[in-house]
Amino acid sequence: MEKIIVLGIGNQLMMDDGIGIYLVEEISKLNHTPHVSFLIGESDIDYCMGQIKKATFVIIVDAVYTGNNPGELTVYPLENLHEYQTLDISAHNFHLFQSLYQQRESIPGYLIGVEPYEIRFHIGLSNSLKEKWKTILRDVSATIDKLIAKNEE
Repeated sequence: MEKIIVLGIGNQLMMDDGIGIYLVEEISKLNHTPHVSFLIGESDIDYCMGQIKKATFVIIVDAVYTGNNPGELTVYPLENLHEYQTLDISAHNFHLFQSLYQQRESIPGYLIGVEPYEIRFHIGLSNSLKEKWKTILRDVSATIDKLIAKNEE
């Protein structure tokens, strides 16, 4: 049987960098698909990799700089993350995303990136993302459902 994980990463002490954690916490309350586990990895790379290696399909939710408007989503296949290494798209890309790229053939999945507005020391999301919370939550949840369905085809 498939073991799908949805992993929220980020740092809640750094404003919008915690968006992946907040989203996965909330979606886990709403989504009760039996073979999908919702996990919080924060910025613990070793924990994240340990969980990812146990999965057959992975969806990572994180704050990602793309130059889009705050709150907009970008979806990246994990196997293609190497194309974005030089962009410094995430504070977590160096070790985690390099490890994922090196294991791309055995760990299929996607990164759902949410464009942050502000990342600095402060607990909680920026007002910009708070105002868009319901839309972001709906869009990320729908994207997760689509990616899982696509994987199961």
